[in-house]
Amino acid sequence: MSISDETIDRAGLVGLAVLAVVLTIVVATWPAVPVDETRYLTVAWEMRAMGSWSLPTLNFEPYSHKPPLLFWLINASWSLFGVAVWPARLVGVAAMGMTLLLTHRLDRRLAPDSERGPAASALMLLGLPLFVALGFSIMFDMLLSATVVGAMLALWQAGRGGGPKSFIAYGFCTGIGLLAKGPVVLLFTLPAALLAWFWIETAERRGWYLRLGASLALGIAIALAWALRAAYLGGPDFAEMLFWKQSAGRIASSFAHARPFWFYGPILVLFLIPLLIWRPLWTGLRTIRHERNEARDFLLCWIGPPLFGLSLISGKQLHYLLPIMPALALLMTLGLRSATPRSTDKIPLLVLAGALLVGLIVIASAGGLLLPHNGANMSVISESSVPFLIATGLVALGAIAAYSGPVRRSLIGLAIANLVLVLGAAIQSRGTILELFDLQPAANALVPWRDKPIATTARTHGEFGFLARLTRPVEYVPVEGLPVWLGRNAGGIAIVRSRAGAIPPELQSYPVVDRRRYRMREVITVLAAPQRHSDAAPVRIISGW
Repeated sequence: MSISDETIDRAGLVGLAVLAVVLTIVVATWPAVPVDETRYLTVAWEMRAMGSWSLPTLNFEPYSHKPPLLFWLINASWSLFGVAVWPARLVGVAAMGMTLLLTHRLDRRLAPDSERGPAASALMLLGLPLFVALGFSIMFDMLLSATVVGAMLALWQAGRGGGPKSFIAYGFCTGIGLLAKGPVVLLFTLPAALLAWFWIETAERRGWYLRLGASLALGIAIALAWALRAAYLGGPDFAEMLFWKQSAGRIASSFAHARPFWFYGPILVLFLIPLLIWRPLWTGLRTIRHERNEARDFLLCWIGPPLFGLSLISGKQLHYLLPIMPALALLMTLGLRSATPRSTDKIPLLVLAGALLVGLIVIASAGGLLLPHNGANMSVISESSVPFLIATGLVALGAIAAYSGPVRRSLIGLAIANLVLVLGAAIQSRGTILELFDLQPAANALVPWRDKPIATTARTHGEFGFLARLTRPVEYVPVEGLPVWLGRNAGGIAIVRSRAGAIPPELQSYPVVDRRRYRMREVITVLAAPQRHSDAAPVRIISGW
């Protein structure tokens, strides 16, 4: 008795759901990774500790770098599941799920007569390793992506006779996007609206920009309801940073992450592997290039201007491209309508996966000879289990080989293979992450002193605020001034970051509460400031340091 194609596809989708749940559980056990994740958790914690829901703070000083939506959602998750790292990770997972759902809904609107089968664009996104990996981080970009896709879904419906409700939805999603990551949401949602003449129906052109302006006013009003209150509470300097320097200032001169204009070219290649070697994709894109297609023009208006704008902005990061990945997936899926599958389409994917597997096995077997000894990547790969790598690779290869043929089934296989590989990487790298980046044990050493004065020799980015549940600021003290500070703050504690574990001779007489390795070359030492040197506690060396 043969198994029907529908049963095979359904089994694949069930397998995808199971893999997604397992991956969520595995990543939920990861620690908060410095400095971004620990910083955002600390901002959310200080909101909760101080009851300051309008004014974000970092180290109990106004924090203007990011708007509050992520911090609000983290606190909402904490209220449901308790204050810990893993509920905060669920916010990113939920945002990724919402992005996939809204992308799928927009796919149905762009090509209602398509025979590709449901969820083709969402499956394509699940087949992109970087997209999935970034969805499990405690950051703003997946949340921004969900608001962008929601806005673009509403915009497309507005251009197809959707009426006032569509414009209201567009304004609402834009406003939520402003609360998610600030004015950058307009870079992703506004160009396609301004270039609407390329894709809207003729009947919708009259009064388009008037209705668009009203919907944008709604979105801006949503953001201003928070921003004006925060500016009032934070004071003039905070207001200037919030309304000017954190937006226009980054465009002209990045505070960090300054990179060349062409930076996103290679990053797009990394994002779109393995789809770039899949023949049906290129066949479909060539077909829609020559035909009149308003959905294609809409997606190009979504992709082109933001990509150019991001390239002009001095500050660039890999994850800034996330909000245009759904548009790229939709564009590629649009072309697949006319693609005819072949039995040989899976061969390039199998070759790529096989080559990657062989390369990882070789590196894992002889990592010490092939990789630099001071890199975290070397630690992850060289300490990987070769049998585990082989098993993971074979499962991924099997998924690609078994789920081939029709476009939708091939995408199911690709998505399964990708989740298997990401899950394998998450399991293999967990030990290294815990060894090099987990600050929770050091934070635990601070807990008995969290109501006492605390100093640090490196400017704080909130590394310990959430992890130690601090309720008072950490004071920055240069290492040369630390003996004086310790003398003036009896009963206090100091966090010393140093290279190779060495601390200045003038600090060696103070009791060491905790010492442990951090990253590849640093050591964190926690010193107490007792009232008498005779109170010195013995040094605690963490096993493996």
